[in-house]
Amino acid sequence: MLHQTNKNNKNKQMKPNIHPSVIFRTPKFSYQSDLSACWDELKQAIAISSGAFYETIKDVEADDLKNLPQKVYFTIWKYFNRAKYRSTPYGTFASFSFLENAIRPDESRIVIDEGQIVHRFIDWPYRNELHFDFAEIILQNGLLFSNSSYYLTTDSIRYIACTNGVFELAEIEQDDFVKQILDTCIEPIHVNDLVEKLALDEESRINLLSLLNDMHSLQLVFTDRDPNIIGQDYFERVGITTVVDKPQYLIAERKAINGVLNEKLLRQIPNLIESLSKILQSDERDALKNFITRFKRKFDQQEVPLLTALDPEMGVGYDELEQAGENDDFVAQFNHKKNVDKDEKDLKYVLKNHLSKETFNKREPIFLNKLSFGLNEKPGVLPNSFSLLMSLADDLVCIDQIGGATANALTGRFSIADAAVEEYCKNTSNIEQKANPDVLFFDVAYMVETNVDNINRRKLVYGHQLSILNFDTSASPLALHDIQISVKDNQVFLRSYKLNKRLVPRLASAYNYTRSDLSVFRLLCDLQHQGIQTSLSFTLENIFPDLDYYPRFQYHNVVLSTAKWRVNKEMFFPDKVSLSIEEARSYLKKTGLSKFFKAGLSDQTLCFNLDNDDDVSAFLQFMQKQKKVYLEEVIITRDSVVEDQNGKPYLAQFILNLHHNNTVYGKLNEEENADTSIQQVYLPGKEWLYFEIYCHQQRSDEILAGIIPAFLGQFSEEIKSWFFIRYNENGNHLRFRVLLNKQEDGQKLTSAFSDALHHYLDKGLVSDLQLKTYKRETERYGANLISQVEQHFSVDSEFVLSLLQNHADAFTKYKSCSTMVNELRLAGVFDGAVLTKIIKLVSDSFNEEHHLDASDFKKLNQQYQLYKNLPEFTPHQNQKNAFDEFKKSFINILNQSSGDKRVKLFTDLMHMHVNRLFSRDQRTNEMVMYYFLLKDIQRKNAIG
Repeated sequence: MLHQTNKNNKNKQMKPNIHPSVIFRTPKFSYQSDLSACWDELKQAIAISSGAFYETIKDVEADDLKNLPQKVYFTIWKYFNRAKYRSTPYGTFASFSFLENAIRPDESRIVIDEGQIVHRFIDWPYRNELHFDFAEIILQNGLLFSNSSYYLTTDSIRYIACTNGVFELAEIEQDDFVKQILDTCIEPIHVNDLVEKLALDEESRINLLSLLNDMHSLQLVFTDRDPNIIGQDYFERVGITTVVDKPQYLIAERKAINGVLNEKLLRQIPNLIESLSKILQSDERDALKNFITRFKRKFDQQEVPLLTALDPEMGVGYDELEQAGENDDFVAQFNHKKNVDKDEKDLKYVLKNHLSKETFNKREPIFLNKLSFGLNEKPGVLPNSFSLLMSLADDLVCIDQIGGATANALTGRFSIADAAVEEYCKNTSNIEQKANPDVLFFDVAYMVETNVDNINRRKLVYGHQLSILNFDTSASPLALHDIQISVKDNQVFLRSYKLNKRLVPRLASAYNYTRSDLSVFRLLCDLQHQGIQTSLSFTLENIFPDLDYYPRFQYHNVVLSTAKWRVNKEMFFPDKVSLSIEEARSYLKKTGLSKFFKAGLSDQTLCFNLDNDDDVSAFLQFMQKQKKVYLEEVIITRDSVVEDQNGKPYLAQFILNLHHNNTVYGKLNEEENADTSIQQVYLPGKEWLYFEIYCHQQRSDEILAGIIPAFLGQFSEEIKSWFFIRYNENGNHLRFRVLLNKQEDGQKLTSAFSDALHHYLDKGLVSDLQLKTYKRETERYGANLISQVEQHFSVDSEFVLSLLQNHADAFTKYKSCSTMVNELRLAGVFDGAVLTKIIKLVSDSFNEEHHLDASDFKKLNQQYQLYKNLPEFTPHQNQKNAFDEFKKSFINILNQSSGDKRVKLFTDLMHMHVNRLFSRDQRTNEMVMYYFLLKDIQRKNAIG
C-alpha cells in the first residue's frame, strides 16, 4: 500500500468533497444505434456542422449507403462513430445535461429525454460584420469605457491594441485631456455624464466629439456597441436576435428526467485525489518561473504596476528564455541538478523499481494502491475547486482527466445555455471565495480568435471581472492599470491599488490560453496555477514512454489509464497490399486487443468494434494515413447508467466538481509604511558611488583582495562606508558601493578607481567598468533598517576581505559561518531549539531546490567527515577585529526585529554573507553550508 515515509508529517491534505450536482454529456445516438435507422437525423446534424459535405449526401437514402464510394462512406462512418461514442460538444453531435443532487447512496439509472433542446446563438464571427455609427452612439447618450491597459511613460501614453488579430503596444503623445477622459471612463459612463464631469465649455464640447471618435478608432475607448465576451450575450444586448442565412453557434441540451449516481462507485475518488496530491508535484509554469527570476533581478521586492513590469523597455516582459552556465567542481555537481524534472524523478525513479516490461506483459491491470513507495513530505495544495471527467462502466470509474485551476473552466461554457448551470458555476465561485476571504477572484474577459471565441462566451460567475480590449457589463470592472505586482518568497502577488486587496485570476473557460501571444493574458492565466496542483492526470505512458504495450492502470475500482497497444501501418499493409477484414481482425485479436478500442488524439478519436466488419474496414482505412498508432482499450458497460425514456443506453461522460474549504490564498502582508524621508535612489555623482566591475569569477577575488583594499586605504578620509556583492545578471560582476563623506569628492574617486583598474581593463582581465544608479533595498529591509543594513554590509565586507586576503578555503568559510551562528545563539538572539528548527527548514529547502538524492547525501556526508575533523574557526590576528565587528553588528541588527521578521532578516543577511564569501556557485555553496551547519548543531545537541 501507499505509505508516508515521514510519519511526523503535519501537512495533512484535506480530502476533497464531491459536489452532489453534476453536468454530464451524451453523444447524439445510443451506442447500440444502427446507421440506417439514424440516417435522417445524422444528415441533419451533418448539415449543421459541414454544409459542403451535406451537399454531397443530402439526397442519399438509407438503402443507398452501401453503394456509395468508399471515401464518402468512410466519412459518413466517422460522423456516425462520433455521434455514438464521443460526448464532446460539437453542433448537435452531443448534448449536455444538468442533474441536481445526483450522487446518492441508492441505485437508479439516470433517464434523459431523447429529444435535444438546441440553444441557438449568433455565430461569433458575425460581430466583424457589424458596424455602428459612432456619432449616432454619442447622440443616443451611449456608454463609453476606457481601454484600461493605458499607462504613462516620460512623454507618452502606452496601451495595448489589436489589429487583425495581432496585439501591439501602441503609443500616443502624452496629453492631459486624453488622460482625464481615460480616467473618467474607467467604468462605463454615459456620454452626457462624461461631459458633465469634464465641466467643458460649448466649444470644448464640440471638439470632444471629434476627440472621442479618434480615441475610439485608436482603441483607447470602447462603446456599449463594442463586444463583450462575458455577461449578457453581446448580440442580444445590442438588439440583434436573428440573422438570416448565417452560421449559428449551437449548444445542445438534454433534460435529465430522473435518476442518480451510486455514491458507492465514487467512494475511492477522494482517497485517490489525496494520494495523487502526495505523489505529483505542483504544476509550475516555466514561463512564470523565468518571469519571477527576471522580476527579482530588476525590481527585487518592489511592488510596481503590472503594465510597467510587462513593458519590454521599462520592465521585463514575459515568457522569454533564460540561460544558465556550467561548472565542474564538487559544488557544481549539485548545482546542475537544479534543472532536473522533479515529476520524472519522483515518479519514474520510484515506479521503475516496482514496474517493468515483464510486469506489463502479464496483461493484467496494475494497481497503484498496491504499490509501496514513499510519498512527498509536503502534499501538494489542491485548488478549492477542480474537475474530474469520467465515465462509468459497471463497477469501474474510468478517468479521462483530473485537474484545472477551477471547476468553472469546464462548466463555464454551458452557463449561457442554462440558468441552473449559471447558478451552479456561481456556487463554485462562492466556494472558492468563502474559503479565501482575504483575496478577490476575478474572471478574465479576452477575445481575439474569432473562429474559436464561441467557447469563451459565458455568464459572469465571479464577483469581479477584468476585460482586456472589450466592453465590460459588470457592476464594477477591474482596470489593468490599477493592478500592482510584486514577488515575495518566489510567489507573484497581484494587488488592486484601488481596493487594496490581493487579486487572484481565474478563467471560467476551457480556452487553450497558450495560443495567445498577449503577455498580460498569458501571465494572468499562468498565475491560476501558481502554488497549486492543477494537473492530477496520471498515466503510464507519460512515465514510461515509447513502449509497445501498456496495461490498465487502476486505483481500486478507478481506472487511471486503460490498456494500450502500439501497431504499425506495415502490419496491415504488407508489400503495400491491405489485409482482408478477417486477416486484420485475426492479427488484432492475437495482440490481446480488447473487443472495443479507440484510436486518435485527445477528444478526436474513433471507436472500433473488433467484431463488426464495417468497423474493421474503417480501421484499415484509418491506418492508411498513419505510420504507427496506439490503440486504446474502451470499456463498454454491460448495464449503462444513462438511458433515454425509450430504454436506449448512452455512453455518458460526467464532469464531477471536486472542492474543499481550506484557505489556499492568504492576504497580503501588511508592510510597514515606507518612510518617505529616506532617500531610496542615488544617481551617479551623489553621496553613493556605485561601480559594476565585469570580470571572470576567479579574477573577482584578486580584485577584492588587492585593488579594493588599496583604494579604500588611499581614500579612507573621503569614504564613510562601503560594501560589495557579487552578481551574474548580464555577466559576472562585482557591485562595489561607496558612501562618501562629501558628495563633491565623487568625481575624484571615480577617476582614481578607473585608474586603479586601468591595467586590468587594458589586458582584458576586466571586460567593463560601469558607474550606476544605486537603488536601496528598502522593500526588502525596510526604510527603518536600511541604513543599519548598509553599515552591516560594510563590516561583513571587511571581514570577507580579511578571509580572502588569507586565501581561506571553502571549509574555512563554512566553519566561519558555523561559528557566527553559534555566537548568535550564545547572545540569545535565537533560542537553541528555535535555531535548530530554522536551520533545518532552510537546509531542507535548499536540498529540495537542488533535488538531492541518496548518492548526493552520501557525498555530502563524506565531505562533512573531512570538514568536522578540522579545528573550529579561529580568526587570525588580522581577522579578529573584523570578525568581532561583524559579530557585534549581526547581533545588534537582529535584535531590532522579532518573530518571523527576525528569521527572515537572518536568512537574508546570511544569504548575502555567503554571496560575498564565494566567487562562484553561491547558492549551491549556501546549500552545503546549511547542510554542514545543521550537522554541527545536531552533533552538539546530541553531545549536550
